[in-house]
Amino acid sequence: MRDSRVSRRAFRRIASLVSVVVACASTLAIAAPASADVTTKTPVMGPSLLNAAQLAAWYGRHHGSNQPRIPVLHNNVAQLAQIFIDQGNAEGVRGDIAFVQSMLETGWLSFAGSQVPPDAYNYAGIYAYGGRAGLPNCAHGDSSPSRCMGTPQKGARVQMQLLRSYADPSTKNLHDRLISAPSDRVGAAPLWEYFGGTNCPCHKLIWAAAPNYGVIIIQMYSQALAESGKAGACVPYAPPVAGPTSGHGYWQVTRDGVVHPFGAAPYYGDTHAMRLSAPLTGGESVSTANGYWLLGRDGGIFTFGSAKFYGSTGAIHLNQPVNGMERATDNAGYWLVADDGGIFTFGSAKFYGSTGAHPLNQPVLGMERSASGKGYWLFAADGGIFNFGDAKFYGSLGGTRINTVIVSMQRTATGNGYWMLGLNGKVYKFGDAVHYGDIAGCTNYGGGARLLATPSGHGYWIATGSGAILAFGDAKHLGFPASIGGAPVALLGAN
Repeated sequence: MRDSRVSRRAFRRIASLVSVVVACASTLAIAAPASADVTTKTPVMGPSLLNAAQLAAWYGRHHGSNQPRIPVLHNNVAQLAQIFIDQGNAEGVRGDIAFVQSMLETGWLSFAGSQVPPDAYNYAGIYAYGGRAGLPNCAHGDSSPSRCMGTPQKGARVQMQLLRSYADPSTKNLHDRLISAPSDRVGAAPLWEYFGGTNCPCHKLIWAAAPNYGVIIIQMYSQALAESGKAGACVPYAPPVAGPTSGHGYWQVTRDGVVHPFGAAPYYGDTHAMRLSAPLTGGESVSTANGYWLLGRDGGIFTFGSAKFYGSTGAIHLNQPVNGMERATDNAGYWLVADDGGIFTFGSAKFYGSTGAHPLNQPVLGMERSASGKGYWLFAADGGIFNFGDAKFYGSLGGTRINTVIVSMQRTATGNGYWMLGLNGKVYKFGDAVHYGDIAGCTNYGGGARLLATPSGHGYWIATGSGAILAFGDAKHLGFPASIGGAPVALLGAN
């Protein structure tokens, strides 16, 4: 049985109707390996966050010239939205997201060009598989399997039961169901992001052959949440707010060696096809944004674009592995730092001190250059700060109970302060650093991974453990990959 397969032609037509949202999807065009994991995780099961009035208001703002065709409800969108919420509650499915899915499937309830007529009350193209003849209306029924649901309530119920069947393995033991997913896919897709193309790690086609079908639904839903005042940091695709102007691009580097460019950041190459002696652990971009270095855990350096090679520890026996790097202000050198705080200098980078000979409570996980480049800070996993050269101490988390690991650090534009990012997604500020927000409390991102300050210093981006990138302060929303093949190890600015 094939359920709701959207044809390529229909998908292109429907997607054009949601151009406000899908414009954001241009940042998702980076090809990812088939085994890559999705970067947002939105459960199919759960309560609705939006009520019928909010869904109807969102519909009213975005349906364009398409008029709703819901004959038995006198085209009342709010009434239909309430049916979706009620039927979703009955199955434990997020009915508000299912309603958004139906806007994508039906062309905002216009059914234009669809093989399913409005009086079928079939809002997800159930049994409307490719090659099947169009149905002008349901007055005389339909051949088996019938696309005619009879009522909006039954149409929504069938959609909810199919969604639950894909998401909930316990439905295998339920009887008297109106519909079920193919037996080898029951419970295989608990997340909306698994519903398109090869996005499901189960390696099965779930709802639509179109790539990132589920991601587009979540983009649309995020828009509805934002317009209803329910966005916040935990909504990954919330539309950009007016005002942010800082930043033109960045690169996200993931553990599988792939470099994902966004905005104006050019792609110069990566290590994904190389056999590395040690996994990647960091990187740095050239100040002119025309190249970058990637760093291996053994201190190996890989250069791309205009970034030049000044040496590495790749062939040296180390007491501790390397964990981070910083470039010199003139781009003619760099520092590497090891877990024990040992510093290795190359090119024009000068040595200002290290903790290599001192016992540490926690390993050093990275470093940050001072504004002048005549000093640097080292940060430890517990938030301890070690300052050298002209880098001044503005406070630390060492000795405090933070119940997390500090994974990233950035200085402010003045150099008179810094931010630290915890694995829990929380941003800690010191000196003249201003807190612009964070993802602490968000359970859909896999925690924090890397922090990148904007060129103005009045904002920052947070790369999450799952690869999503969130903008705060004046940081521009530049996007993130739909899927990644490894956790982020670096977020490099191209400003």
